[in-house]
Parts: sequence; C-alpha cells; structure tokens
Amino acid sequence: MATDVDNPDHLLRLAGHISRYARQLPDPRAHDDEILTKHIEDQIASIGDLLTSLAYEVSYGRGEAARSPSRHTQVHRRGTAALARAARPVGHALGDLGAVVEQLGFLNEIAEYAPTAEHADAVRSAHEVIHDRLGSARSHLDAAARQLDQDATRLRDLPGDRRLARGAAPVRGAAAATHRPAAPRSPSQTR
Repeated sequence: MATDVDNPDHLLRLAGHISRYARQLPDPRAHDDEILTKHIEDQIASIGDLLTSLAYEVSYGRGEAARSPSRHTQVHRRGTAALARAARPVGHALGDLGAVVEQLGFLNEIAEYAPTAEHADAVRSAHEVIHDRLGSARSHLDAAARQLDQDATRLRDLPGDRRLARGAAPVRGAAAATHRPAAPRSPSQTR
C-alpha cells in the first residue's frame, strides 16, 4: 500500500474492500453457533490484517515525511491521514467482533446446563448481543468505507501541481473529532 497513498483510486479500492468485509459479516440467524464462530474467526483475521495495514501505512507515511520532507507531498500526507481516519472505525468493528466471541464462548459454557427458562433467557440474551454487535461492526466498517470514499474524492479534487503547499493544509479531522487532554502546564506556569 505504501506507494499508493497519493492515489485516489487506491483509497477507493480500499473502501470497496472494507465494504465487502462489512457485507461478509455473517447473519447470526442463518448459522448455528459453531459455524458462526468459524465465520467470526475468519472475519477477525481479515479485519485485523486490515487494521495492521492501516497502522503500517501511517507509520510508513510519517517516517517518509521525516526522512524526505521535500518529496513527501501534501497529497501523500492527506492520503496517509485518510488511511489513519479509517483505523478508528475499523478498530471499533474489531472490538464489536471481540464481544461476539465473548458471547459465543458464554454460549459454549452454558451449553451443558439443563434447559430451564433461565437458561433459555440467557441463550436468547446472548444471541441478541451477538446480533447487535454484528450490526454495530457492520456500521463501523461502512463508516470507514464512506470516509475513505469521501477522502478519495477530496484528494482527486486537489489541483495537479498546485496541491496545497507544505503547511498550508486546513486543520480538520482527528483533532476536532477527539477529546484531547489539556496541554500540561510548565512548572513556571503553576506558580
């Protein structure tokens, strides 16, 4: 991926892959728990690889910017930032899938218990959580794909060689979307 971060088509292809991951998440009502467990395992492996790739791209992009600032254009920086923005919803999707695994483990644990009304309620509740978390994971992946699609469009809309000069990019994105702690005060400011 590292050589294509400045290519909007690369971002669009990646958005398409993420959308496919979302569509490939299983419907828990269509599978028994054993088959569902295998599907979830496969999806976690694929989406985990995706998150690893996104982290690599950000690390690579930052390293390249430090090593060769004159060759690392604003387009490269924006492409790297687009991939970084996709990391958060992809990570949330993985967290949701982790909750699914937890519930599948719980169902496995209680499978040996007598089928009482309480047992049936616990099974039903676990399946509701699985359904909800798979829906949430799907939503997070769809959000990542939409964001990458939008970022690719913005990247494509930058004028050719006049793409924003270094340091002239508008401040937007992660800093506005996250809560950052207040800057630490120096010892002289606290007196």
